[in-house]
Amino acid sequence: MHASYQGATTRGATRFSVMTDIVPADVERAVKALIAAERTNLGIEVSIPVIYADGQLTSIVVEVEDGAFLVHDAGEAAMRLSSLGIPLKRVDHVAEIVARFRCNFINGRVTSRADSISGIGVVASLVANASRSVADLAHEVRRQTETEFRSVVSDRLREAIGSRVRENQEFKGRSGRRYRIPALILDRTQAHPTHFVSALATRQTVPLSVSMFFDLRGAHPNVENDAIYDDSSDFRDEDRALLASISTVIGLMEVPLKFRAMVGV
Repeated sequence: MHASYQGATTRGATRFSVMTDIVPADVERAVKALIAAERTNLGIEVSIPVIYADGQLTSIVVEVEDGAFLVHDAGEAAMRLSSLGIPLKRVDHVAEIVARFRCNFINGRVTSRADSISGIGVVASLVANASRSVADLAHEVRRQTETEFRSVVSDRLREAIGSRVRENQEFKGRSGRRYRIPALILDRTQAHPTHFVSALATRQTVPLSVSMFFDLRGAHPNVENDAIYDDSSDFRDEDRALLASISTVIGLMEVPLKFRAMVGV
């Protein structure tokens, strides 16, 4: 590559200059460098320059089946959802999504067919994009799961301590950053917060809660931090230990009893 970047800082902003002697062949080589094929026990596996959310290139498998070329993702998209604790039965529009790319979802695999060698390139690209789109459903499902769990937590808190519960209130941390707290508990006069409460549906939200609580503790040292997590989810001992370093960790099933005792109801 002949392109190079040089950063220059002006008034806090960074500018980049690009050499202009780049030619089409340079770009073509750079993109082709991402593509590699090898024979595996599944068939011919080829990397495609379509990238999952974690930065990994998609890999597509090509097999010969019934006189045509079967192209599929070896179940990678489904495995990515499963690894996050998301069963496919929770995602009812996978087939609709892959159909947009002229693909099918069969036996947990995004799949399509090419009738000739020359057609494999387009079909492989379609399968790669369909697989990435299915894997991206994890973010949608996670948002839905988190929203549903926050609602459940708020309901449990209200059942336990009544009108002293508030939702989605904004508070500033020591850094100056503002946080929208999933739930908080007010004192008996309902004038000041006594507890900041986070609702964690999955373990992926642990680092965000720890960071938020640490920042809030610096600005509100007299307010307790409480992390309520889904007992039935994928939390590990190390997740609870990390949360415990900055908050009181409470399983959803424990909420009524513990909060009644904590706030003296």
